[in-house]
Amino acid sequence: MTNRVIDTYVKNFLTYYHKDWYWVIDPITKEWVVSVAKTGYTFYNNHFWSNFIMFYPLGELTDNIRNWVVYKLEVPPSEHCYPDYMDGDYDWRGEFDESEIIKVINNGELVSSVKHDSLF
Repeated sequence: MTNRVIDTYVKNFLTYYHKDWYWVIDPITKEWVVSVAKTGYTFYNNHFWSNFIMFYPLGELTDNIRNWVVYKLEVPPSEHCYPDYMDGDYDWRGEFDESEIIKVINNGELVSSVKHDSLF
């Protein structure tokens, strides 16, 4: 069920492949949701997922995102799945700034649009 909930949450987002990484991006705001290496190593946008955390505790959210990228992007499972920042931890947000996202959109290969089946 959680994969379908996430599919609904990111409905109509686009998936790009650029330099061995998949990027799920909102085509309107250009906000990225997850960045996943073809090896399964995953970063997720903590700001984007903050509303989702109301329904899933952080540990479960990380597991749910990890499972979703394996299901949706068909990458190998990886134990590495991290938010782009956490208070008191390394801040990766600079690695995912707007200029990097524009490079992914302009130079990446459009893989798919995230779709979902009806929940009912």
